Amino acid sequence: MEEAHSLPMRKVERGMFSSPWLDRFCLTITLILAYFTSPLLSKYLEIYIGENSELYCLIFLIIMSPFVGDFVSKRLTNYIYKK
Repeated sequence: MEEAHSLPMRKVERGMFSSPWLDRFCLTITLILAYFTSPLLSKYLEIYIGENSELYCLIFLIIMSPFVGDFVSKRLTNYIYKK
């Protein structure tokens, strides 16, 4: 049986952050923020799109939340463990 390797884009040196908990935390926070901002974004889009603004807002937030969460977690990891 081969030795298990670390996850991609993770540091393996002792003392470095190597768990996905920060990623999970950032994703959870961005999903909560997306939930609370969805009515505001929907009202704003209703001016331009009309009745389908809630559907387009939902699709936009579902697509963008993981990207924003990943961006924030990478920036926090770089800030915490910069050399």
